[in-house]
Amino acid sequence: MTEEDDIREEIKNLRNEIASLKEQLREAQERRKEKGYKFYIDIGDNVRESVEEALESVAESIHEELEKSIFIGPRGVKIIKGKIGEREEVHVDFSKTAGVMNALSHEHRLKILKELMSGGKYVNELQEKLPEITTSTLSSHLKILEETGLVVQEKVRGRYLITMPGRAAYKMAIKLAKFVEESDLK
Repeated sequence: MTEEDDIREEIKNLRNEIASLKEQLREAQERRKEKGYKFYIDIGDNVRESVEEALESVAESIHEELEKSIFIGPRGVKIIKGKIGEREEVHVDFSKTAGVMNALSHEHRLKILKELMSGGKYVNELQEKLPEITTSTLSSHLKILEETGLVVQEKVRGRYLITMPGRAAYKMAIKLAKFVEESDLK
């Protein structure tokens, strides 16, 4: 089986899983209608969750499965071989990890990533959103973020975009910030 066949098979499996989840959701909606619920779904065992929580759970499950099988980075899509749930031993390049952590070690760069989470922006748009950062400093921070692969700049238009690793790094930084606040670390 070629890599292309593996990709097709994985996509087929994901489509089947999505179809199954849609069917489960449709069945849950029917049960909700039968029981007269307006904002709740009967999940079974007399457990009632809000529709929003149920959908969020489904979305998280799909996201986790996709993350296990597909990784999208600044250079395109990388398919990770192996069945979902199986993991080969991971060899970590700590120098790259340290580079990313270094890029995240400045609050201005975190603010830049936060602004880019909502979509691509030109330097002047970032300058408007982050007036506390001078133009030269902003340029320097963008260069560091670009060198580590957390952001990319469109060649034609010049707009800056956050990459999937950049999104993941930003989310990890937010989780770490919450942990630090809750732990009263300094």
